Amino acid sequence: MAALIALVGCVSYTSSPSAPTPVSSLDSGGQSSQFADYEKQEIAFKNRMLDEDQSSLYRVRYIRFPSYGENGQEDNLVTGRYYESKRPGKKPLVIIVPIPAGHTYPAEKMTAYLKSHSMGEVNIFNMLLDRDVIDWSGLAAAADEAAFTERLEWSAEREWTTVIDIRRTIDWAEARSEIDAQRIGLLGFSHGGIVAAGVAVQEPRLAATVLVMAGALLHQPMVRCALERSEGMRSKALLEFGWTEENLESRIESAFSSFEPANYPGRVDPSKVLIVEAAKDDCIPESGREALWETMGRPERILLNYKHKKAFLSMTPLKLIWLRHRIWEFLDRSLEIEPQPEESV
Repeated sequence: MAALIALVGCVSYTSSPSAPTPVSSLDSGGQSSQFADYEKQEIAFKNRMLDEDQSSLYRVRYIRFPSYGENGQEDNLVTGRYYESKRPGKKPLVIIVPIPAGHTYPAEKMTAYLKSHSMGEVNIFNMLLDRDVIDWSGLAAAADEAAFTERLEWSAEREWTTVIDIRRTIDWAEARSEIDAQRIGLLGFSHGGIVAAGVAVQEPRLAATVLVMAGALLHQPMVRCALERSEGMRSKALLEFGWTEENLESRIESAFSSFEPANYPGRVDPSKVLIVEAAKDDCIPESGREALWETMGRPERILLNYKHKKAFLSMTPLKLIWLRHRIWEFLDRSLEIEPQPEESV
């Protein structure tokens, strides 16, 4: 089927239907023997009510529990705002992974959109990643090449840990009486989308995954994306150590090989995935975007005809919140969020 090209709400995009590839089996017990092994346990969490966010449809809790390892966050905790529906019956859950230590706008606005459009028919866990997962400052301050390599490996370990922490969030969700464990979705933005892709290739319990301005081959954007936080790392490797960009990418690729989603192809049902890309992305190279699409089994994808940051304008009123609508439509369909007749109030 030919791709559809449209201009809707001043958003230029190309929409491509799924071209699925065969899916291999995943362990049904929420564990993988290849990558993010962990022992599933009852999650000893703490929570407190956030009175300022309460509404007639939602009670809001600040949830926290210990990370599986070192995740780089404050006090080594997994934290999030949990929007629990007050409506009766089990509801689906959407876990939102923000841009670590980055703009909170996409995650916060999508949370607000899900709350208003679902009319209380979905629970939402907005994960908080206030600190970087990658240790940019440690890389920039490395005394020598050995210390630099150690910081790379530690950063990869924190990516790995964050993936397991999200899987343990699913463990927590399965124990909640108000959550339908068969209808759990995952939504990630930019670097948070890369982490979400790492979860998707290991986690058979996801009924829906949305990856926004993400990609595979993490070593490429770590070197090529013009982020202020990465400049110290680049200067250390290229100027002080005298490495080439290719050599730096190779060393990052080696350190992150266990985390890299593209190393686990054919493990995701493409009918459960939506990919949103920036077709002119100046942060995620085309090779990384294509690798993500292939890894996810060639699912439906939307290519916004913009660069990385400008593509996020499609979520704003300036672009009639076009992308929020598209994400909602996919999650609504995949998780059956719309109110069911037997639960109507």
